[in-house]
Amino acid sequence: VLLREVQALTLRRGHHTAARRTAAVPQLQCTGGSAGCSRVPEVVQCYNKGWDGYDVQWQCKADLENAYRFGQIEVSCEGYDYPDDPYILRGSCSLLFRLELTEEGERKVKNSGSFGSSYFQSKKDSPDSGAGAIVIIVLLVLAFGVYKLFLGNQQPQQGFGDSGGFTGPSWQSQQAPPPPGFKPGFT
Repeated sequence: VLLREVQALTLRRGHHTAARRTAAVPQLQCTGGSAGCSRVPEVVQCYNKGWDGYDVQWQCKADLENAYRFGQIEVSCEGYDYPDDPYILRGSCSLLFRLELTEEGERKVKNSGSFGSSYFQSKKDSPDSGAGAIVIIVLLVLAFGVYKLFLGNQQPQQGFGDSGGFTGPSWQSQQAPPPPGFKPGFT
């Protein structure tokens, strides 16, 4: 079949392509996106929207909730006799696609507080990403201060002998070091 003359493709989840020269592949292959690959549609139809002199330009549609849309798409078909053959093997086309969240989908994810795949993507334009880092730093400094104040070991006082040399900590000759835990002055 001449690829340029193919008007529409119907691709199904769980079905594989026809194959002659290469191995069969799934007709629908999700490659990620802000929505992840948990909502792969059952059926996708792709329509030939014209020829750019090199390849067919496709528009793909599926029955998706309003929260999801197709991102980057790539229709790939097996050339009949060689890779760039303008004639393709009938039934050999597959769709690689990214599934993205719409604005409505992003609002739903944000409001539900769910930890979907979009949670882990970097949000460079997020205004509160710097504020979160500052809060974490302040909390770490406070925790360190509390540790040093209440739990840190008491530093022994050092004394100097009449000879002018270092004689060691003053408690060595008097008593054992204080036990770990709260400073005796705070109990």
